[in-house]
Amino acid sequence: MFHRKGLRKLAAMTRMPPLPLLGFLVWFTLQISCAETEILQKQAPGSNQQEQAATRLRAQIASNPHNPNLHLELATILHGLDQLHPNGGRRIPEAEEAYREAIRLTSSQQHMGMYTNLGALLMGSGQIDGCLAALNRAIALAHQYQQTDSYLYCGALFNLGKALGMQGKADEATKAYGQAIEAARGVHGSTYNKALASLKTFTPDQVAEMEDAAAYLKQPQGAHEQQQKGKKRRRRSRGAKSEMQQKWAFLAELNSVDQSWLHFALFSAYQAQRQYDKAWNSLAEANRLQKLSSDYKPEHDAALIQIMQQVFHRPPAPLQESSEAYDILMNGVVGYPDPSPIFVVGMPRSGSTLVEHILSSHPLAHGAGEDTAFAPLIPQLLQLLDGRGQIQDVKKLGKQYVQDMRAKVPPSRSNATHVVDKMLRNSWNVGYISMMLPQACIIQVVRHPMDTALSCFAQPFEGRGTPWAWDLHDIASEMLLVDEISRHWQHIYPGRVLVMPYERIVMDLEGAAHEMLTHCGLPWDDSVLHFHENVRTVQTASLAQVRQKLYRTSIGKWKQYADHMQVAADMLRPMITRYEQDNAAYLEDSAPLVRDEL
Repeated sequence: MFHRKGLRKLAAMTRMPPLPLLGFLVWFTLQISCAETEILQKQAPGSNQQEQAATRLRAQIASNPHNPNLHLELATILHGLDQLHPNGGRRIPEAEEAYREAIRLTSSQQHMGMYTNLGALLMGSGQIDGCLAALNRAIALAHQYQQTDSYLYCGALFNLGKALGMQGKADEATKAYGQAIEAARGVHGSTYNKALASLKTFTPDQVAEMEDAAAYLKQPQGAHEQQQKGKKRRRRSRGAKSEMQQKWAFLAELNSVDQSWLHFALFSAYQAQRQYDKAWNSLAEANRLQKLSSDYKPEHDAALIQIMQQVFHRPPAPLQESSEAYDILMNGVVGYPDPSPIFVVGMPRSGSTLVEHILSSHPLAHGAGEDTAFAPLIPQLLQLLDGRGQIQDVKKLGKQYVQDMRAKVPPSRSNATHVVDKMLRNSWNVGYISMMLPQACIIQVVRHPMDTALSCFAQPFEGRGTPWAWDLHDIASEMLLVDEISRHWQHIYPGRVLVMPYERIVMDLEGAAHEMLTHCGLPWDDSVLHFHENVRTVQTASLAQVRQKLYRTSIGKWKQYADHMQVAADMLRPMITRYEQDNAAYLEDSAPLVRDEL
């Protein structure tokens, strides 16, 4: 218990100049700007310009509310900002309203693209029913007005497949992807490749077609023209094009990232055919192409770890009348004491979606996905710690987070008392979370390091959050950094974070579920054992896995490709040894290895 005298001391401290207030935290804020904030500042000019443009558009709309172009431009700007600089979904309602107003003010012949964009916006915010309605409307309009040769129509079909997959409608999703492939062939190479990469099974004709396309793209730049010159002299006039060039010209201008999806698709196809050497070669090529546009710099996170270790330098001491500011903050005295937040953190492809799905199967817990409301609050927290504001406002930030996450709970889940936040990057924010939300539950999901590395390498991630995922060396570097910061938090806050091995969940679901619910303050409910029957929307790459009962075939799967993964094995060896020792009971009984879905 913190005594009144201590509270008076804290209140007095908030009136002092910044340095005496929290000297180490002022230094901390300045140091953070050299690492984490530096990255944000590089992105800020574009973000600030877009925010300013949105402000101008709002003013123009106020004076000219019947101009559909203004509403459409505002919608697309807010939509783009939500994708590139997410802030917990706060822009989405305004963007949706702007799209709908643009639709209202224009003729139906102009609506196909608007409904396509609206569907994408709603899918990103988890509003899948509204997304499907918008996409189906876009598709119907494309047929009505003969707009099926548009890249927007191709995109609507592809997003329809994604949305149906999020709802667990696998057969319908596959059908939509097939339609997207047919529509995009010869029209839009990026959608064509992405739709192929989204399939789980392939026909022999599809595999042959992908091999044909890959062979065309593999030719050196200019080889297409040289090939034609030789053929012209023998068989054709100079104006003719080869059949291959005619067929695949729509892929020729794709950037390396868009080309990579074709090779991810080939990897999946060869994997299903048990042609493992071909599968690995395609996977390596897909990641090579992705890495060409990657800017991963592990030194940023390494510098951030050093700062965190220097600032959060010891566990907080028990509170007493003479407690220092460090202990007051670290014990969460000025935070918002609400037990409803649940944070699931860790590496991608470690089982985090499975844990979220298990928890959200509980009648009192709602899974809100990865669109966290926490990260946008960190700059405001740093300002408070720098003396710009009252330190008691930390509580207001915690309350704002809780309110923002509660707003994501649909009316159908209004009985939920807890909200699960699965933004994995919050692994780095445990110190902030403990200040702002001292009663929050934190679960870190872990998996055998080599299985995690392989699954990350095999996953065609989309988005800006995984620049390290295209190279085994980079993957291992990121895993070591996440492991280091996680072990630091275990030292600073012993028992604060529940570490849950994926293999334990697979081998002992009931025992693992009991421990997770107890850690989060939730009563036992048998529904968590039937998580695969949960029909909630899943927006991550693991959506297929959480729709079925637990299986053991993903444990130890890295051994199938051990010869290709030596660079990761060498870097991760101490981590592997520790993991296998700590979790031997769940690893030794794994089923015989089979080569199926990663």
